[in-house]
Amino acid sequence: MAQVNYRNKPGQATQTPAKAGSRAWMRAWWFRLLVVLLFVELIWPFLLWQAGLKQRMDFTKEIVAGVIVGLTLIFMLLKNRVPGGMLLILAITIIWTLVAMFERQAASVTLWGWWRLFKYPIMALFIYLMSRWPPDAARLVFKFLMYTLAFEVLVQLGQFATGQPPGDSLAGTFANKGVGPYSLFIFFVVCIGLGHWLATGQWKSLGVILALGLVATMLSVTKFYVFAVAVLLVFALVVHLVRGGQFRHLLLYVTLALLAGAIFVPVYNNFIATTRGLKPLQAYLTRGAIEGYLFTEKESDQGGLYKLGRGGAVVYAWQQIQRDRTTTLFGYGMGSRSYSTTLGIQGATLEDDLYGGGGNTSLGVWIQEYGLVGAALFLAMNFWLMVKLFRFARRTSDPYEATLAYGLIIFTFFWPLWLWYHKTWLFGGVMIAYWVTLGFVFQRIYPRLQRPNRRPQPAWVEDESVPAFFRPRPKR
Repeated sequence: MAQVNYRNKPGQATQTPAKAGSRAWMRAWWFRLLVVLLFVELIWPFLLWQAGLKQRMDFTKEIVAGVIVGLTLIFMLLKNRVPGGMLLILAITIIWTLVAMFERQAASVTLWGWWRLFKYPIMALFIYLMSRWPPDAARLVFKFLMYTLAFEVLVQLGQFATGQPPGDSLAGTFANKGVGPYSLFIFFVVCIGLGHWLATGQWKSLGVILALGLVATMLSVTKFYVFAVAVLLVFALVVHLVRGGQFRHLLLYVTLALLAGAIFVPVYNNFIATTRGLKPLQAYLTRGAIEGYLFTEKESDQGGLYKLGRGGAVVYAWQQIQRDRTTTLFGYGMGSRSYSTTLGIQGATLEDDLYGGGGNTSLGVWIQEYGLVGAALFLAMNFWLMVKLFRFARRTSDPYEATLAYGLIIFTFFWPLWLWYHKTWLFGGVMIAYWVTLGFVFQRIYPRLQRPNRRPQPAWVEDESVPAFFRPRPKR
């Protein structure tokens, strides 16, 4: 498809940088540490599951992430470089730690809540401060995400061929019951694919990504995929049209989206629903089915506790912060709804709560921990990120940098949806992909300039008309 007019304007994403001649950067310590983190997040759980070992006792990913966070903090102290993102983290830490203290919460629980909240965002600072990427790094990141999704689909097909039935555990290397983390990773790659279409006008890569996602979600029985992709496509079309795209393309893309849905529905009903005795896809769209899905209440795996549906968890969270005005604004404090069965700790408000962590969604937990002020701050931060990314995508000459920027805009805009859908903030695969990519793009937005060896002298220093008494003496 030919590029639309705005993409051919000077300064837009029309030039792909040359491939890096040397791969020395891949031997750098920061890159190897990042590879180790990806291994323990994506491959190690699958190996443990296949070996029949408990993943609950595996602290490898926490140790590697702790090393990265520690190195980032040490670097900022030694180099006296504190990005604005770190100042925001410090402000949030101080405010919601004080809120937790007023709730008489143990310091260990607050520290655990801080770790769960900032473990992955600090990786963006790590990439921004310490990494050194080649000129074609954006293209490599895009290809890596595509190839990773293709690899996961191949693993799924291998699992299916060896007798693993479709369901929550047929999720590639995301291991047992890994459908949630796997689905969010798929959605992130789909956002990047849409970003590539927005940046270049080329739809082949997007088609491959959507097809891989379709196969992956059919094997893992993720019914939400069709609806999520439809919403993402609509938002991408809005960005495309508002930014200056041609309206005649709208009919084509709507037709392609309807065609994809027409393929998915019968394949799912005949291949997945019939073989597993599930209801057809259209049965989930009735009013009763939707209400039952959102507001269900059933006993959880933990004895004496109940699990809420995603809608019920948000309603319950809103009811819980109505205790007083301060709680409505600031919640119960950092870590108040967090727990760890391995460490034997739980938040101050969980002791007598029949609903445990507040359902299978991060949004309900966040509302109770940070209140309306925390929610407003999160939305404001996302808006600021999207503005920065949009401006960068319009001015960069690298189409792959624009690809990553537009993809991040799409995923960031739907953060409330991802947090509502699952415990997304705790899913290592998608969180690493998102925050590492964000740190890389912001390194391009704010390039680090080399400091001059000495301060530039004002013009009057070299002016012979100025008496020598007032001019500084030359250094020997």
